[in-house]
This record gives sequence, C-alpha cells and structure tokens, in this order.
Amino acid sequence: MTQPSVGPQGSQTAPYSPQRLQRLFHPDSIAVIGASEKSSWSWNLHQVLHDGHFTGPIYYVNPRGGTIHGQPAYPRLSAIGAPVDLALIIVPPQAIGGVLQDMAETGVRNGVVITSGFAELGGEGERQQQELAAFARAHDIALLGPNCLGYINVAADIPAMPSPYPPVIKGHVALISQSGALTSALFSYAYVQHVGLSALVSTGNEAVISLSEVIDYYIEDEATKVIALFMESVRHPDYFRRVAEKALARAKPIVVLKIGRSEHSARIAQAHTGALVGDDRTYDALFRQLGIIRVDSIEELLITAETLTHTGTALGKRLAFVALSGGSCDLAADYTYQYGIELPDFSETTKEALRTLVPALGAVNNPLDTTGVVVNQPQLFEQILQHVGADPGIDLVVCAHPLPSEAQSEQGRAFSVQFLQYITAGLSSSRHPAFLLDFVSSDISEPAREAADRYGWPLLPGGIQRGLQALAKAMWWAEHQRRFQEQQERGGSQAESLISAPARLTGLPRGSWSEWQVRQLLAEYGIPVVPAQLVHSSDEAVAAAQQLGLPVALKIVSPEILHKSELGGVRLNLSSEQEVAAHFEDLISTIRGARPQARIEGVLVSPMRRDGLELLVGIVHDSLWGNVLAVGLGGLWVEVLRDTSLRVLPVSREDIRQMLAELQGQALLMGARGTTPADLEQLVEVIYRLSQLAQALGPSLEALEINPLRVHGPEIEVLDALLSWRE
Repeated sequence: MTQPSVGPQGSQTAPYSPQRLQRLFHPDSIAVIGASEKSSWSWNLHQVLHDGHFTGPIYYVNPRGGTIHGQPAYPRLSAIGAPVDLALIIVPPQAIGGVLQDMAETGVRNGVVITSGFAELGGEGERQQQELAAFARAHDIALLGPNCLGYINVAADIPAMPSPYPPVIKGHVALISQSGALTSALFSYAYVQHVGLSALVSTGNEAVISLSEVIDYYIEDEATKVIALFMESVRHPDYFRRVAEKALARAKPIVVLKIGRSEHSARIAQAHTGALVGDDRTYDALFRQLGIIRVDSIEELLITAETLTHTGTALGKRLAFVALSGGSCDLAADYTYQYGIELPDFSETTKEALRTLVPALGAVNNPLDTTGVVVNQPQLFEQILQHVGADPGIDLVVCAHPLPSEAQSEQGRAFSVQFLQYITAGLSSSRHPAFLLDFVSSDISEPAREAADRYGWPLLPGGIQRGLQALAKAMWWAEHQRRFQEQQERGGSQAESLISAPARLTGLPRGSWSEWQVRQLLAEYGIPVVPAQLVHSSDEAVAAAQQLGLPVALKIVSPEILHKSELGGVRLNLSSEQEVAAHFEDLISTIRGARPQARIEGVLVSPMRRDGLELLVGIVHDSLWGNVLAVGLGGLWVEVLRDTSLRVLPVSREDIRQMLAELQGQALLMGARGTTPADLEQLVEVIYRLSQLAQALGPSLEALEINPLRVHGPEIEVLDALLSWRE
C-alpha cells in the first residue's frame, strides 16, 4: 500500500479504504500481545472477549510464554502457527517497535494499540508515534490508536475493548469517539435510553487510522444507519469533507458533538471578516453545508442518532401531537415553536370525526389533549390516533405517554402496558410516520424495555423536550438531503459543484493591495464596482467629480493604509467643487501627518450612493479548512450585529442562497419596511463570482473583502474592498 502523504493542511491523500479495514473490525481470530496475569488490561480483555461472545480463537502473547488466563501463552506471533486477523497491543511504549516487526514478519495486518505514552506527551513521544506510523504504513498494517480503547463491534459480537462488557442493545448507530475515557459513559447512556448500537469505536491518537477513515468504513457498513461522533479535532480536513459528502450521497446521517467552542484562531487584522470567523463558527458552517447535525451534549448526541434510525429521508415538518395531558400539550407547543416544527390545524374532516368520537374534545386543537375520558375507554385513544394519523395535512404523529416503571406495582405495570398497546395500535395505523415518547427523559425501565421489544412499540428516546428537539434535527437533515438529491437529479449535484474550480491566477503581486488595485481585479472578474477615478491633484479631483456627478466621496489610496477612515482618509458627501478641492488638500495633509512613510498612489473619487442595503461579503483563510466565505449586514453594522452566515469554500450558488436565507436581516433584502427588494439571483451571482475569484487567487490568499456591497434592487456594486496575502 502507498504511504499516505500529508499536505500543508494535514490532508491525507492515500487513506485506508473501507474494504481494507474490513478485517480490522471483523476479525476471525485475535491475539492479545502483552498478556499477563499481572495486567488489569489483560484481564479486562480476557473477560470481555469471553463475555462478549467472541467465537473465534483467542491467543495470548508474552515473551516469557507459560500459561496466561488458563491458556498456553506464545513468546511471539510467529510461534502461534495459525492465522491472526487482529492484534490487541498492550505492551509498554518501548516494546511497540518489536511488536510491529513481528506483525510484519508474520503477516498480521491489523492492530489496536491500547498503549499510551506517545504524541499526547509531545517531544520524544511524538517522534516515536511518527516512527510507528511510518512503519505501519510501509508494511500495510492498519493500526487503531495508540492511546485508544479499541472498539466493540456490537452487530458481530466482537468486543475488542479492555473494559467490562456492558449491557447493550443491538441497533443501527455507530458511535465513534476521539475520547477514550468517555466510551463507557456513552455506552451506558445508550443502554438506559434504549439506543441501539451497531458499533463503538475509540480512535485515540489516530497515528495511522483517522476518524475520517472510521467514518468512511461505517458509511459502507450495512448494519449502520446513523454515525454519531464525539469529536475533538479533525486531522485530515480534505478527507473528512469527502467522506461527509459521501455520507450525504448515501443518505446516511452524521451527528456530531464537537467540543471546543471558544474562538482562538482565524482572526485577520486587516479584514472585518476575520473577526467574524473563528474555529467554532467555521465548524458550524461546514457542518451545515455538509448536512452534518451538530448537537450540544452527550444526551442529545445519542437521542438524536437513535431518532434518525427511525425517521429516514421522507420526514416533513408538520407534526401532530397527542397526549392524555393538557400540560404536556402546552409543553409540546412551546418546544415545537422553539425548534421550528410546524403544528398545523387538523382538517375539517378530522375535526368532525374527533368531535363525533369524543364530544368533550371541543375545539380539537393541535396539540390534542385527549382528556381523561380515554382512561376508562382506552380503545378511544386508539381511534383518536387513527383519525389523526389519517389527516392529509400532517407529516408525522407523536403521542406522549408515561412508560411502565419499576416503581409501579405489578398490577399498575400491567395496566400501563395494556393501555400503551391501544396507543401502539393507533399509531401503527397512521399513514404517516408515528412515534411514542415518554413525558420525560427518564432511564427506560426493564419492564418498559421488555414490553417495547416484545410488542414493537415505536418508541423514541428523550422525553418530550429532547425527543422533539431530536425530531427537529431529523427534519432539518431530511430537508437538506432532499435538496442534495434534487441537485443530483438536475445534473448539478453538490459534489460536482464543489470540485469545479476556476483557473488559477498567477503572477500577481503579494502583500496588501490598495483599493484601486482590488477594484481593477474585481472588474476584470465580472464583479460590478461603483464608478471611480484615481486622481493626483485637486484639479483632477474636481474634474472627476464633474464627470461622475456630485455629491462625491474622496478616499486615500495606499496599500499600506487599509482602514482609511480611522486615519481621516475618507471624506463623504462633498456636494460642491470647492468642497472637493479643499478636502483633497486636507486629506493629503492629514495622511502625510499621520503616516509620513506610507506610499500613496493617489485619491479615489466616486459618486455618493444613498439608497440601498449594505452587505459585507468577505473571504478569509482558516488554518484548517482553507478559505471561508462570510456574508452579512455590512457598513457600520458588521461588528455591532454580527449577523453573518459562513461557508467553507468552494461553494455552490445554492449554498449562497441558503446563506442569505439564514441572515436575520434577510427581510431587508426582501423589501421590508418599504425598502427596495434585492434582485436575489443577481446578488447570488455576484457573491458566487467573488468566491470563484478567491479560489483562483490560490492558497496564499489571506483576506478578500467587500465592505460594503451596495444592494438596491437590481443595482449591485462594490463600494469598498481590500485584498491581502499571507506570508
């Protein structure tokens, strides 16, 4: 296998394919290297491999041989004399090199390095990890770790993880964590919330196998419907983006809990845009454009992932909520409003049928309180749900009701199960997706778990609040996935639009550019700029003002003065020739006094623009993801309101439409409060051309910003711009 090469952003160009990783995660035989009666890691692996029902041969390797865990131990892999698919490595760091050499000579091509003491320590540990990785790649050894807890292949009963085997529900969520210590908490919470897992993987330091490769593997895994990530960082951004696009194309949702929300990088002093783009906002933007669902807690991660295994791609936003509780209906109304879920009125046919069935329902609202009449007549609950589930104006039905608990008496649990059977029957008759929620996010009791499995209750985890929050996330993903599929069917898929790139512009001067230089470049690239003339004397300024039409603005032009107004380098609303002449001389004098060494190219004269909305459209370089596009309200408002939407380049025109729709100031673009509606398609085209220009300028671009971009109906033009390059 070719050793992966790493580019300037850490992009991996030759990753291990899902097919290559098949035997890593589906071994028929396992060797524990470093096994010892004195090692708790060894005992844990011994116990979990047997408690987890692994049926293949298990070998123990220790240089001293002897008997370990009741079995003969081998001094090295080559002494086993039988094929070994996977090596679980728990030797000290200094012994790893010899183990890898033994693996290479014996033909063992897959390993999990549980041992710590490598790059997480820095210095010598990082150097040793690099050597480990280079050897593994050179000999086609797929290594997970080091400093990881391995994995549990739940679907195939392969527990390659040195921790007591917890109770687990087999399901369709692959849970991948960059934190090893949290894996047991993730596993435990999944069980108590009745979340079904296909796998749990701890990636550790990712010396060889990265998070992106594990995601890629589970995109191909038939037992997995949803991929849930606990993410600390991305080591190979280009590959991560490719596999995320692949997951979207395969309709396999990715849910991520990304830690580290503080902004500490990507701040560019020369551009306003840099103050609006930070690590976390960039991740947010990238996740949105790739259809990745971001969550804020472990609980939300698992509840959302499990919900997505049931909802699929056809989920709409029109919800019918039914419960035997007016209070829970009020809560549902609040939460659906908060999460952007629609609660449409029922059709007149549905209302009439419900009033006839239960006259006490009265107004028949959505959410629907069934009232206490159903307690003694539970078959009415079933019939109510049948009518609600047949309503053509909704997309899904949710019924909230308490689940059986261990605190109930045996008689109480029996009544609860019987009552829920009527609810389940009503939900199962729905023409729309229909689900059952508990009132609160309690642990699922054993009686409830047994009944849910036995009778096939359409149970979602999380209670009303977290359950509806998860459904809202699922609705967003379904809509994003539908848009993606529509683009593919139109022959303009997201993948195709992202890989198209303009020809690179070469031979351009570096450093910071003056506004006059930037204007010429923008105009050459088809981006409209306000008319202007570069002048060098007061007479030329007056002549330019006469030609362009009063009133005008004067701006100093210097590649060394990017924030002109801060130094008194901008004069506005000059309405007479005398004002133009006087302000020209004063402007030059002011700048000479403030920045005597600055190279001045002249003064820009341009007509004043009074009407229209001002936007900021800027691109800055992010150290991990490359160029990031920001669009928002511009002028003086950019730093006050911070109403911006971000995307990582490259972007499509559809991405830009979505960015504009995300702005709180979108109503102003649509003509709110008497403003002239913007020509949105023309605006999208201008922003798209700017993004293409940024790509053409290449990886050395630091910032390209238009602030403001004036938008007044079909009139769209650049009023000011800057461009700078990275060293």
